[in-house]
Amino acid sequence: MDPQVEALLQMMAAQAQAAGVPPLWELDPATARANAELSFQAFNQPLPASVTITDRTIPGPAGEIPAKIFTPAGQGPFPLVVYFHGGGWVIGSPATHTKLCAELAEGAGAVVVSVHYRLAPEHTPPAQLDDCVAAVRWAVDHAAELNADGSRFALAGDSAGGNLAACAALRLRDEGGPQARLQLLLYAALTGNNDLPSVIENAEGKILTRQMMDWFYRHYLSGGADPNDPYIFPIHGDLRGLPPAHLIVGTLDPLLDDSKLYAEALQKAGVPAKLSIYQDQPHIFLQLTAMLDGAKKGMAEACEALRTALA
Repeated sequence: MDPQVEALLQMMAAQAQAAGVPPLWELDPATARANAELSFQAFNQPLPASVTITDRTIPGPAGEIPAKIFTPAGQGPFPLVVYFHGGGWVIGSPATHTKLCAELAEGAGAVVVSVHYRLAPEHTPPAQLDDCVAAVRWAVDHAAELNADGSRFALAGDSAGGNLAACAALRLRDEGGPQARLQLLLYAALTGNNDLPSVIENAEGKILTRQMMDWFYRHYLSGGADPNDPYIFPIHGDLRGLPPAHLIVGTLDPLLDDSKLYAEALQKAGVPAKLSIYQDQPHIFLQLTAMLDGAKKGMAEACEALRTALA
């Protein structure tokens, strides 16, 4: 294993043990959220000094949707990236992903709109996707307010947020909505299958575990959503005519096979899809650029993919 990753995993395990924090799957969602907001603070430093970060709300289908806007230095108008944070549809927020989005804004030279969609289980699907699609439509329509160019936009997200980015691309296609130039899918949850080989191989000790995934899936689907619905897991959809996709994932990630299978399905549907697999990198590795050289490389690739697609 990569020595940096091995040291990180050992440190995280020791910290969790010292703090006496129960595993995620033993917690209620509210406690899990509070723990995540605290633990992810450590990953949010240092922030790129050149990026301006502002908070605002976006009109949504069930009220205002909180969002963080990341604006790079320069004149603009800039390309636009609408970003959906990870956290298994249950935890996480734009605050947990501040550094990641700021680095994307700086590296891609784009305005990044990070969306705080409603979370499960209090809000059952399609609340999450409804908020994400509404945020995309608003950001494209109001791009000038953001010093952005709504004709040059990408959808992006990690983990559950990557799922929502892919599902938003599907729904916007089906509704005749604005079409992104790229789907940037970072170790996304795309199949809902917790029995894939990569899940079994990386079931324990690598940041995201199989038991954690089961907890996330149970909470997300607790309202009776159909896991075969393509707006829940996009692998089940007709993928023809979707925007090109760029998928990034590590070999230590339970969701490795999700990215492999989705890239293959996109390619079979005639959609350009590039899959980049990073050796010895775990889940959430792009949030760990301060600690992992592999994360720095992955972030540089993500930014270059956005720059190229949005030029």
